[in-house]
Amino acid sequence: MVNVNKIISILEAFAPSELAEQWDNSGWQINLGTNEAVNVMLCLSVTQNVIEQAIKQKCNLIIAHHPLFFNEFKTISADNVSQKILVEAVKHEIQIYSAHTNLDKAKGGVNDVLIKSLGVKNVKVVNDYVRTGSYPKGISLDDFILKLKLSLNTQNIRLINPNNIQTIKTVGVCSGSGSEFINTADVDVFVTGDIKYHSAIEVRNKVVIDAGHFETERIVLPIIKNLIEKEAPNAIIARENSPFITA
Repeated sequence: MVNVNKIISILEAFAPSELAEQWDNSGWQINLGTNEAVNVMLCLSVTQNVIEQAIKQKCNLIIAHHPLFFNEFKTISADNVSQKILVEAVKHEIQIYSAHTNLDKAKGGVNDVLIKSLGVKNVKVVNDYVRTGSYPKGISLDDFILKLKLSLNTQNIRLINPNNIQTIKTVGVCSGSGSEFINTADVDVFVTGDIKYHSAIEVRNKVVIDAGHFETERIVLPIIKNLIEKEAPNAIIARENSPFITA
């Protein structure tokens, strides 16, 4: 059995809840007051598929990056995806905890994992979310793209390169949806996800890569697994896929 309170204490020491944005809903999503769990499942988002995996593998504690709920509600409806998941989770006595923007910001959290996965030197924290690093000798853009695809285990990225930059020395990253930070750092390439058209056409003097919200965040799950390994040695990383497919 897994001690739930110990697991949550470890998580909150690593990614303190006070780091979360005011608009965020990090923390308990479903707290049934149970301090023992058979096993733990880790995921990016709590979907119906993840709940089904948790039930099948007897994981009655789910630790997710994305909150299940952001908005208050007065009624529960089976037509609402999140509320339907709520009913299913409670029915099977599954508790759900989320570490969202606090995990993005945390030392060793999502953005630190992302920048370090690219093998850069001189890693710096620009703000709560943006991290930068460098390749002192520089690498070609093609080599950087290959390195990025390998580090994120993806073949699908979108590239914005209006100035036809071909050599990369400095790198900036913001996991998930970080298009608002594109111009925060003076770098050769900036990696994030969820870049909209109007943000893309305004890019100047750098390469911007949309590597996907899912792809730039899922890399933190093995870190969380290692973090709680002593208390939950058999924690399971859920099988998840990006909702987007390439036709």
